Amino acid sequence: MDNGELKKEIEATPVSAEKEKKKVFRFRKYVPFAAGAVILLVIAALLLQYGFFGMAGRESSSTNDNGGAVMDTGKGVSEDSSSQPAADITSPDAEFDISKIIYSGNISLYTDDYKGTFEKVGEYAASIGGFVQSSGSSFIDKTKNTTVNSGYITMRVPAEKFQEAMKEIQKYGTTVNASTNSENISQQYQDIKGQLDNLKIQEQRLQEYLTRAENIQDLLAIETELNRVKTEIDYRTTILNNWDKEISYSTIYISITEKMLATSTVKSPFSDIFQQIKEGFIASINLLLNITAWVIVFIVKLIPFAAIAGAGYFFYRRFLRKKKQ
Repeated sequence: MDNGELKKEIEATPVSAEKEKKKVFRFRKYVPFAAGAVILLVIAALLLQYGFFGMAGRESSSTNDNGGAVMDTGKGVSEDSSSQPAADITSPDAEFDISKIIYSGNISLYTDDYKGTFEKVGEYAASIGGFVQSSGSSFIDKTKNTTVNSGYITMRVPAEKFQEAMKEIQKYGTTVNASTNSENISQQYQDIKGQLDNLKIQEQRLQEYLTRAENIQDLLAIETELNRVKTEIDYRTTILNNWDKEISYSTIYISITEKMLATSTVKSPFSDIFQQIKEGFIASINLLLNITAWVIVFIVKLIPFAAIAGAGYFFYRRFLRKKKQ
């Protein structure tokens, strides 16, 4: 080998090494992108796992498919498409009938003697011709650390005694709040009464047609329509009867709470200190165990992603090693 060929070989060697080094350097530029892709894959899997994607709001709707009149247990009535809609009670043309008003009231009392006040309210309701519709009480229970006697009474009184009863009951303790409400159902009452009268006329006519029916087909058709009309009559009669009861007897809701004076009893915060320490220690242990269990489960869930990342890193290192060789 002459000097010229040797010189060319020496000059070519660094160039080849430099090219190889540039190729390796170019490949390393994509390593951060690969690592970022793996991280995004892990985050996406976690989000999917905990249900952050694909969440949709729930819509609720209520429909009435009865196809006929429906009784409202409150104060309103919904009619079928064949009947006339009830006029708005707030209409300026609506007739105001003072005899068709439903009264109700709410009273909250503080008292020093809960049991005595509770019994006194019931006795008063009976004395004016009313009655207790429902009631309930909650008494002291040392094991549950309950320190206040309280309860409620729902009483019904004659409508003409309503205002008197509201004033009298407030004398049985310290009034926390009191309110009254009146609802005029004059227009609704007239509408239902008019529909009932029309249905009774239809019933009479159908009964006449029934006596003159000449064949079985007509007889069955008339009986079917007659049964429907009777059902509508019963329905509206029930509404009017319930309204009459609400009008005649007003409702008063009473809540009673026994007022405990701060100076009447001494309660030491150290009476059950050891029990509180025991419960707090057990709660801390349970919290620590729950956190440990959650961490273990979370690590196990990451194993597939770690395996993918590890495999990618292994092949990457192997690729670099071959390049260097």
